[in-house]
Amino acid sequence: MGFFSKLFGGDSSTQVSKISHPNQLKQGDVVNFCDSFALPELIRKQSYQVAKVNTYQFEHQVINEFVLQGGHHQQVFMSIESDDEEWLNLSIKLKRSQVGQLFDLEQFAEIFEEESQPELALQVEEPELNNWLAPVYFRQNYAQRGYFYDQDFRPNKPSLEEDDGSEPFDYFSLSNADESHSVEIEVWQDGDTDVLLSIHRPLTDIVDMYPGASRDQ
Repeated sequence: MGFFSKLFGGDSSTQVSKISHPNQLKQGDVVNFCDSFALPELIRKQSYQVAKVNTYQFEHQVINEFVLQGGHHQQVFMSIESDDEEWLNLSIKLKRSQVGQLFDLEQFAEIFEEESQPELALQVEEPELNNWLAPVYFRQNYAQRGYFYDQDFRPNKPSLEEDDGSEPFDYFSLSNADESHSVEIEVWQDGDTDVLLSIHRPLTDIVDMYPGASRDQ
């Protein structure tokens, strides 16, 4: 309860209203996750504060990214997607050294070859990444153009105009056979590349959501 109580000043007598859906979350709000053993230890039974809300825009989709910060130094990136039903995408960024440890770099390079049909196999098990990884991944998206905005536009959407503050990137993704785990890759215009491990989970993995102390009522 230490991290959670800090967010509300430790006053347990204060009545705090709950948030009914994760797409209502704003900066400063609090998210509590369930105790499912299918969740990584980083998330299971943990409380997080929404440190920031960013926006990703693709041709037919706008996605809000909730940057979650808990009582440690590892950020978790959360988004909500829908396709017949809604689910949570929970992601962490990998360091460059971790990519080389987890995957064969020759296989990894094939992800960026349009004519190939790459399979990315896990080389080693990393205990600290338990439940973040799947044994093998298959490519789902190739060089899908997206735009990143360092801001929250809700309830509106960003416009694709010049000098709109967006950062363009190319998006690649691979998923395992049941699409419960993914490797997501963002290649930015300056050549920087972000590699993320993602899990796709039901909304019920969130057990509570509370507005932060600074939220406008």
